[in-house]
Amino acid sequence: MKFNFTTVVSSHYLYKFLVMYKSLKHHCSDFTLFIMCVEDEVYKILEDMKLLDVILLKPKNIEIKELKSAKMNRIYLEYCWLLKSVTLNYVMENFKDADFYAHLDADLCFFGDPQAIFNEKKDTSLFLVDHNNSAKFLHTYESSGRFNTGFVGCKNDTTARRAIKWWQERCFESCSSSPDIEKGIFGDQRYVEKWQTLFGNTHIIQNKGVNVAVWNIENYKVSLVDKDVFVDDNKLIFYHFSGFCILSETEFSLTYFYPIENEPLNFIYLPYILLLNKAIKTVKHQYPSYNKGFVDGSRIPRIHRYNL
Repeated sequence: MKFNFTTVVSSHYLYKFLVMYKSLKHHCSDFTLFIMCVEDEVYKILEDMKLLDVILLKPKNIEIKELKSAKMNRIYLEYCWLLKSVTLNYVMENFKDADFYAHLDADLCFFGDPQAIFNEKKDTSLFLVDHNNSAKFLHTYESSGRFNTGFVGCKNDTTARRAIKWWQERCFESCSSSPDIEKGIFGDQRYVEKWQTLFGNTHIIQNKGVNVAVWNIENYKVSLVDKDVFVDDNKLIFYHFSGFCILSETEFSLTYFYPIENEPLNFIYLPYILLLNKAIKTVKHQYPSYNKGFVDGSRIPRIHRYNL
């Protein structure tokens, strides 16, 4: 299987992206990662790093007039969310050499081969992942919806291309960071709930090890088996570190919500922290004045912090 993956990297997510890339490279053998660099500064740093199997992009590479106006009339977060569908659509239209495509959020970390996701149903056009919310997060279905678009997968076929183009068009209409519960809209995310009805051939990923995150980790028993992390009986494929904040090179806020228990802390969060620490040192060595990607600890809840 040949994969073309896409991601969006802003200056705030550079360190997290480097961990995502390194973990993906470790576990996946045949892919190209297309990186939409939100700022020229990020493009320059990644260009200097000469990462293997990547193609760097800038928003100006995508000649859509609506994209230029969106940058002017949307807040930064909404613009970054818009770039997810725009980048995936651009790559599917212009780089048709892959069997499968997927958008990957920059704050993912891979613990297994993503090919396992597509092996679930190779003849499907679209792959979506349910939030699988734990009891504490059941109320968020009403605002953030059933599916999480930190991962959006698709096959190289006509149905998938139609769906991704449709997703891009909806995101140009609205990518609001404020949930509209009546309309069923939140950022880029809730539009994909219509895919099963509009396009059919949509597979909801069954592997519990896909898109594990703070909103569902309490559902699972986390264990280590022969150096592989498992959630219940499924090998962990990737963890989504949503809400994870870098406070300094050695201090991290794991979550806004509740303390992380020992098994996920030791088997999932600590390896991620060590990789982040290394990524920060790598960038700082070459760019000592680079000071993006850190969060002011006084502005976020002091729920669970970790110091190296």
